[in-house]
Amino acid sequence: MGLFLDTAFGFPTVLFTPLLIVVALYWLFVVFGATDSEVLDSVDDSGDAVGLSALMGRVGLTGPKASVEGGGPSHAQRPAGDGGRRVGLGRVPVTVALSMLVCVAWFVSMMGSIVTSFLGTVSTPLLIALGAVVLLIAVVAAWAVTSGVVMSVQRFLPERRGDSKHELVGRTCTIRIGEASEGFGQAEITTAGGAAISIPVRTTGGEVLPVGSTALIFEHSTEDDLFLVTHFDAALDPGQG
Repeated sequence: MGLFLDTAFGFPTVLFTPLLIVVALYWLFVVFGATDSEVLDSVDDSGDAVGLSALMGRVGLTGPKASVEGGGPSHAQRPAGDGGRRVGLGRVPVTVALSMLVCVAWFVSMMGSIVTSFLGTVSTPLLIALGAVVLLIAVVAAWAVTSGVVMSVQRFLPERRGDSKHELVGRTCTIRIGEASEGFGQAEITTAGGAAISIPVRTTGGEVLPVGSTALIFEHSTEDDLFLVTHFDAALDPGQG
């Protein structure tokens, strides 16, 4: 027990021991429903990871970024309450990857420190040098194991799909920022993921739609990357009871 405690709170394992405690407490909270298992995940309305999710993805620790056919019409940040619960589709949650990273780094550091303690050296510079080597090995091993597991698990996760620009055709939007005409228009639409995004719109035939009115998207112009809209009468909506 003494060797365990000495190693756990000695260099370099002491760098990972507090993190391991935090990980253990976090998952305890998750088990009791006090927090979300994807609390650190975030994506924008086009399905691309942002913030810590993007950073982890770039180093291969959460899998490739979620792709959205055709991209999204905007890159506004999805509200945290929504994105955190959906980024896990097609990606390994950041909390899972971080937890695995910390656990592997702690274990390798612990084992390496125990092995080096058997050398019986009392030279402080040598102990520091050995500790630095163990630290480097622990970090590299943690990244290798975590990224390998993520790549293996990735194939079993469902692909994340969001709204492509083509899929927005046939849906309604709300005109924002003045009137919508043949020369200018900006509208707001809520994606299937629940994010409110802004899209450029234009009317045809001289039609002018006032701000706040509801419009129907009937075509996407790929040449200008614009959405063509017309007035929408809610009374004609078959979904209205």
